[in-house]
Amino acid sequence: MNNRGWFALLVVGVLALIALDSFYIVNQTEKAVLKRFSKIEKADIQPGIYPKLPLFDAILKVDGRTQVYDVPTQSFLTAEKKLLNVDAFVIWRVSNVQRYIVTVGGGLTNSRAIEGEALKRLTPRVKEALRNEFASRTVFQVVAGESDVEKVEDGKAVIRDAVTGQTTEVPAEQLDPSAIEAVANPEAKQSDSDQREALMDKVREVVNSGTMEDLGIEVIDIRVKQVDWPDQVRGRVFDRMRAERQRDAAAHRSQGREEAEKIRAGADRQRTEILADAYRKSQAIRGEGDAQAAAIYAGAYNQDKEFFRFYRSLQAYKESFKDPEDVLILEPDSDFFRYMKGARGQ
Repeated sequence: MNNRGWFALLVVGVLALIALDSFYIVNQTEKAVLKRFSKIEKADIQPGIYPKLPLFDAILKVDGRTQVYDVPTQSFLTAEKKLLNVDAFVIWRVSNVQRYIVTVGGGLTNSRAIEGEALKRLTPRVKEALRNEFASRTVFQVVAGESDVEKVEDGKAVIRDAVTGQTTEVPAEQLDPSAIEAVANPEAKQSDSDQREALMDKVREVVNSGTMEDLGIEVIDIRVKQVDWPDQVRGRVFDRMRAERQRDAAAHRSQGREEAEKIRAGADRQRTEILADAYRKSQAIRGEGDAQAAAIYAGAYNQDKEFFRFYRSLQAYKESFKDPEDVLILEPDSDFFRYMKGARGQ
């Protein structure tokens, strides 16, 4: 191929590149701006195909979808000065793409690099809002979503620990107003889920008001994934909770033993009363039987005294000589043998 052929091929290649650089495509999931000589000429471009000046216009695209960002774990102090590790996540999206690129991008041309810079600026704002809200609430309010303020007097709020039952005094102005209102007006108390929702909505509003204005980012929601004790205090907290549970178990066992003793004493008393009543009735019945037997014996004796004496002697012989091994030593002339000498006892 001669020089003309190579030149023609080069011209065709340049024209093809210019033609390909004469239009751009914005997808449904993207937001884009058109820059000409580093100046934004067109912002918030809708999805579609558009022409542009080749070599002079540059298109910068960013992800326009809703995204989820896991905020690094941070330690916060509560109202009673207890340290908690908090894991949270943020749901966000680019709202004002021009402000987002100008403020956050700062000359960057890579959308991933711009997103990384945006998250770097978003993280301290979220942490600051969470820190302020946690500082105005107790551990119980953060975890359970309900107030543990027992009373408010002379500008001091008395907080009762739900685990140990111990009370702590903190300045009332440090607490969230909703906790104070719940003490003053129990009927207006929100449910646990409503209080947690109000907490996170407040954090979102604080963060969103700044990011919309400064970064062009809309914070849709902020949620706490996990609240836990730091490693250095977790063991002591668990030991305290374990000791509290053991005290509760000991108290329940003591109450159980006391109730058992009461039941056992009542049963013993009922047993004694039942046995005494049964013995009284048995003695009465036995007395009646003995009386009837004596009456029968007396009647039989009066009918035939001799026969009665004979019958009683036979019973005595039967009882006395029942066992072959028994030995009975009596005088032969004793009255015991009177009916052995003759039927008439003579």
